[in-house]
Amino acid sequence: MLALAHAEPGSRWTASASAVTATAASGDGWTLSGVKEPVPQGARADRLVVSAALPDGGTGLFLVDPDASGVGRDGYATHDGGRAARISLDSTPAEPLGEAGVDLTPTIAAVRDIARVMACNEAIGAMEVALDATTSYLTSRKQFGVTLNTFQALNFRAADMYVSLELAKSVTLWATMVIAAGKPEAMAEAASRAALQVSRAGRHIGQEAIQLHGGIGMTAEYSIGSYTSRLTALDHLLGDGDHHLRRLSATVGDHEEVDPLP
Repeated sequence: MLALAHAEPGSRWTASASAVTATAASGDGWTLSGVKEPVPQGARADRLVVSAALPDGGTGLFLVDPDASGVGRDGYATHDGGRAARISLDSTPAEPLGEAGVDLTPTIAAVRDIARVMACNEAIGAMEVALDATTSYLTSRKQFGVTLNTFQALNFRAADMYVSLELAKSVTLWATMVIAAGKPEAMAEAASRAALQVSRAGRHIGQEAIQLHGGIGMTAEYSIGSYTSRLTALDHLLGDGDHHLRRLSATVGDHEEVDPLP
């Protein structure tokens, strides 16, 4: 099993690496030094794919054996029920992926965009389950002798959850088709658009699902909290909504101006 060790303490979802540096050793060998965290599933991975700053600039990718000298792995549980690890490297031998010394930052950026859209698709599934569980609860739980869906205000809130889900689903399906077309420039914008919409929808649906379930929604044993926690983890995995909003706003000036309707 492979695990990508790219995120670095204090970094903000960039495609480049700086906390881990690569040094050319004797012959064709390379060594890596620095820290990567969090690394999803890093504690049990058979091999680590580590991004590192190259001596002449740019970012390279290297294959690292977790049992090699200088590797430290500290695994821990994440809030959504998964596992991650802190990976420390100290002059650890590594094998370059691809041509040695070549900057792979654009490749890393493209793969991250693909992964972001994949995460959006997973989030859509989690939101669908959360909405289904909430509407089912509203039609079965009774208060004052009637089911909760009798109260119009709660129906309106459930309807707003449905609207958020459908908007996120539409953008995610479109972004998935853009990814399939394989154009890097279009992929980057599509990934950010989908990520922003899914981030907002995930927060809205997750929080409303908990609130509409009432007290039971706050318990650790109930599934709604687990789905909301997973939505939060997916939101922060490859850049949250605010990050992608900044990414999109940076290109506003690149679009043509249009005259307002009279």
